[in-house]
Amino acid sequence: MNHGMSKTALSDTLQCEKSSLPQPNYLPGTYKEAKTFISPFLIPLEKYDACVNDCIVYRDSGALLYSDLSDCPVCSEPRKSRKIFTYMPLGPRLARWYETPNLCRLLYAEKLQVRRDGILGDFTDGELFKSWFEPGEIFENKNPESCVPLSLFTDGVNPNKNSACQKSMWPIMLTWITLPPSIRQLLGPMLLMGIIPSGVNGSEPKSLDPYLSIVVDELLTLTEFPVYDSYRSAPTTVKVALLQYLCDIPAYSKVMHLTGHASLRSCPYCRETGHYCKHLRKTIHISNRQFLPFGHPLRSASGFAIDGQEERSKPSPYTQEEENRMRTQYELKPNKTQKANQQKSTGLKGNYILQQLPYHDRMRQMSPDGMHTLADFISHLMEMLVGKQNTQKVMSCEKSFGRFDEVWKSAAEEQASIDRPKKKKKRNVESEQTLVDSTPWSLSKEQIKTADERASSIVYSHSHEITPGPHFTKLWTLRTMNAKLQFVTSGAFEWCIKDLLPISQERTLEHICGVIRRIVSPKLTVLDIAQLQADTHEALSLLERDFPLAIQNLTTHLIHHIVDDLANYGPMYGRWLFPYERANGWVTRQCLRKGMEESTVMETYVIYDWCVYMILSGRFNPCDLSTNEKTLVKTSQQIMEQMRDGFSVSSQENHTKKNTTSQITPEMRQFMMNFYLLNLKLSTVQFSSEVTENYSTLDITDDCGRQIRYIGTRFKGRREPSIVKLPGSGGLLFGRICFFLEHVLCGAVQNWVIVDVYPIAEKVGKYFLFQESVLGQQLFHVSVISRPLVHVKDRGVWIINA
Repeated sequence: MNHGMSKTALSDTLQCEKSSLPQPNYLPGTYKEAKTFISPFLIPLEKYDACVNDCIVYRDSGALLYSDLSDCPVCSEPRKSRKIFTYMPLGPRLARWYETPNLCRLLYAEKLQVRRDGILGDFTDGELFKSWFEPGEIFENKNPESCVPLSLFTDGVNPNKNSACQKSMWPIMLTWITLPPSIRQLLGPMLLMGIIPSGVNGSEPKSLDPYLSIVVDELLTLTEFPVYDSYRSAPTTVKVALLQYLCDIPAYSKVMHLTGHASLRSCPYCRETGHYCKHLRKTIHISNRQFLPFGHPLRSASGFAIDGQEERSKPSPYTQEEENRMRTQYELKPNKTQKANQQKSTGLKGNYILQQLPYHDRMRQMSPDGMHTLADFISHLMEMLVGKQNTQKVMSCEKSFGRFDEVWKSAAEEQASIDRPKKKKKRNVESEQTLVDSTPWSLSKEQIKTADERASSIVYSHSHEITPGPHFTKLWTLRTMNAKLQFVTSGAFEWCIKDLLPISQERTLEHICGVIRRIVSPKLTVLDIAQLQADTHEALSLLERDFPLAIQNLTTHLIHHIVDDLANYGPMYGRWLFPYERANGWVTRQCLRKGMEESTVMETYVIYDWCVYMILSGRFNPCDLSTNEKTLVKTSQQIMEQMRDGFSVSSQENHTKKNTTSQITPEMRQFMMNFYLLNLKLSTVQFSSEVTENYSTLDITDDCGRQIRYIGTRFKGRREPSIVKLPGSGGLLFGRICFFLEHVLCGAVQNWVIVDVYPIAEKVGKYFLFQESVLGQQLFHVSVISRPLVHVKDRGVWIINA
């Protein structure tokens, strides 16, 4: 339960408990004794010797018989100077899941929760998932509950807290796609298969293929996997397949032998070729207008890097046959020079181990990494706004394309007027020197100060990770990638730069923020995707026109592919890498042994995996109330709720402390009865005459599985009381939550709020403004109020994300 406790601390705690209990007792007194006690229930681990240069793993696989070799057949390194790869098999874990009644029944329960047609809420709602069950596909004629589609994640992590001491090891994780996101994104059900050890002197492994081959071989043996189905109380055959890959661009390059993000053929999703800019000394991607439909006004507009009419069509991807042929050609090249030329022209480096899967199709099963892409894109925008693109390199780039004449000409005049010192430093810093304080794409010093003041005055809700601060001068105050995304999706970014940029640039950034907000939405409508794609391609084209080409990197280009893949892969919300990054963080915290850190992690994970299984299956229920806030316990409670025959009328959850109970007034009773009859379509049988008052917080779970916390006026914390939008008056009515009421109807808890109502708001542009004077209090059901809103107090209250 407390995975932050060390083994020594656990041993001390057990010894204290053992000595306190009546003697004799069977409580283990140390960590070692406790592990021995549960060892029969743990999944057994497999350990393999590996070549120190990552050439082979010493095991027998098909025609390759390496288990008895004493030297590596590739590099001739002796086996004694080896690395050890610890592997946790997949088959026993899948069999355990199907054999457990509660967990197996969950697979069938999810099938009953059919989403409305036209709504995409997860990857399983997308076109790609549905195509797997069509004739001729991998799961043809199989029921979804008898299929185990998996996704793979891997990334390099540094287990050392000292970043100066670099050491890169690669955890391999699989996730079960058809499990609900709240379960499959937990570390326990997130299947950690093994950790690839680092190379010589802590460097990255030279190749991942020898280690991934162990996963591939087991997947091939599990293609038709017999298990006992505890839901049907009968044996069945399960089909297992690895059909999705979730990695960032560097990991994709290493796993699937692709070129890096700095090359001309760096995009792994299309045949687009970048442009190498000698002034910036990097590759830029100026193909945004190619994604626009023919006849679009921007295809013939001026101000773009490629002047004149854009006649090129949208870049197309390689077919699987074309890619396999080019990879084979790479392997047949006689020397490194010819291979490098082949790689430069195609973006492919040769064959890789995952191609041995008979159903593998990289272009269909590989989706863009939205988390890193959007977070890095936002960072680039903010760095541009504070003047980091006002350098000689950027000016020279714009001059070479004939753009922003007034900027680079004035910069050249200003540079010429500077008196040069007689002695120059050896290090040339001219290319990084800021030439002008303000450009059409950046803010002046006074404007940056204004933006920081606005960013410091914003009041966020409890669900936001952001804290107010000078985010423009101190970009590190947006510490996490999620905070960067929330800074844009909450409307805070647009509020901070309001009226500070030229009209054209400000409108373009508003357009960009609008499409990002829609891209990261946890729910999408199929009919709206086409318009979202058109708006995104147009917004990125405007970004190319109105801002410097220095930000037209691979990150910007990948946003085109993110929106184009929404219909196939579903919302980004179900494919975020945030849970995997948190899992990587857990891995690094378990690296205790110096030199072979990954070995201790797998020994710890096999115990953690069993503990998670015991909790999720309901065989162990934590009785400590202090653990109720943990995600694992909450998820277990949700599973147990789904296993019951009846479903609660209200999906809200309230884990806060109850204060007082009072009788319902006649006016309140009449209001509640009318609401129940009109909205819940329920009779008023078993209508409780009492309500329970709570003055602190209320936690509910929306239909996307996200937790929302409402805060009352008496909450003792850093966050202010929640301001919400109220029904009626055309959406111009807002209020501040005072306290909460719980009312029982037909055995189900209904949550109500008492709200201080403010005067009707005035719409000023895209924002709402009202005075902070309370007109009175009203009662509202929690289902009719909005999520807590982000606001600013400045001669009134401004709502910036209504």
